[in-house]
Amino acid sequence: MMEASATIVAVASPPGHAPRGIVRLSGRASLELCGLATDLPAGVVRCTLPWSGSAALAVVSRAPRSFTGEDCVELLLPGHPAILDEAVRACIARGARAAEPGEFAARSWLHGKRSIDEAEGIAMAIAATSDAQLRAARRLQQGEAARAVCTLRDEVATLLALVEAGIDFTDQEDVVAIGGRDLADRLDPIVARLRALHAAPVAGAIDRPLPWVVLVGRPNAGKSSLFNALLGHERTVASPEAGTTRDAVPEPLSLGGQEAMLVDAPGIESPRSALDAAMQDQARQAIARAAVVLRCVPPGADHPAIGPDDVLVLTKVDDGGVAPHGAIATSAHRGHGLDALRSELARRLRCKPASESAEGAALLPRHRAAIDASIAELQSAAALARSGGAALPEAELVAPHLRAGLDALGSIGGSVTPDDVIGLVFARFCVGK
Repeated sequence: MMEASATIVAVASPPGHAPRGIVRLSGRASLELCGLATDLPAGVVRCTLPWSGSAALAVVSRAPRSFTGEDCVELLLPGHPAILDEAVRACIARGARAAEPGEFAARSWLHGKRSIDEAEGIAMAIAATSDAQLRAARRLQQGEAARAVCTLRDEVATLLALVEAGIDFTDQEDVVAIGGRDLADRLDPIVARLRALHAAPVAGAIDRPLPWVVLVGRPNAGKSSLFNALLGHERTVASPEAGTTRDAVPEPLSLGGQEAMLVDAPGIESPRSALDAAMQDQARQAIARAAVVLRCVPPGADHPAIGPDDVLVLTKVDDGGVAPHGAIATSAHRGHGLDALRSELARRLRCKPASESAEGAALLPRHRAAIDASIAELQSAAALARSGGAALPEAELVAPHLRAGLDALGSIGGSVTPDDVIGLVFARFCVGK
């Protein structure tokens, strides 16, 4: 456990020999331990180290404007490890404590100088081994994860306000509560956007991400049936009804000894609603990330233009018909053409080694866990709301799911308190006119 009142000290420069090294102190006694006057203003000063009599430069930062929010001193010393270690030991002998891993950043957070995301971004920057990882760390420190969910969090807060208005203010004639079907229809695109955010690649991921093979085409083109057939088990629901696949569904697939991520994307069509627009956005994101795109075309449909990363796949060819040059005829029902398609994918992926994702989402595992939790709660709320039809008879049961989903998003983008929700009620419905 970190004891926050002690003055802490550590070597702040990279290990090894260098022309200069840094020893950093933070805490109330920082200046005194270095032999500096306690009323010294912020700035760079020459000093004499009290433990050795050697000259040094000291960079002084005063609370609350320092990195940690406390008085800080950075001693610029010759960069020999023995000299730096001697300075740390001398400060400890004079009353300081050796800093624990991450303690300077932790104190910055405790004093309100940094958000938890900014502190974690610092840790990501320290562990970075590439420019892409450094960019991801910088974006995390700049609050990208919070911005990514803030709009969705505010939309959920508005829906919660509408539901609670119908519970608490039904005697007010100016209050128009939300109906069950309307609530569910407004939750669906929020859930779809959260799924898209969760599925985004992690920027600067250290491991090698699997290349994506994305099945695209119009609704009912046979994508989901082909997806399940290539996997060898039923992963998605295949239905003659259009719009069954609402999310980009990824699943690992082994192809000739190499791994790929097979992705069943929503059908490509003109959007007619906010949910349709969210589905199309997921499909576009999946295509943009794909190493290979399988353009699925059912019998009788026009063949689309084929790019260098595309494979034209004729679906539902149950009679084992021959495909035109460059295309592969398949039947998910009978298994025709599946081996040929797997061989073609393996051949193409051997020429496309997986590369580091440089511009994905700056999300941490805890962010993804919070998004997962929010999706589960919002889906539960939508299911309860939809079961009530035009009315919302289960409002008292729907509201806790919305609040839990909102709290999960609040752990990333900032919390929304019950008082904030009540404020939305009064701001929107003229209660007590």
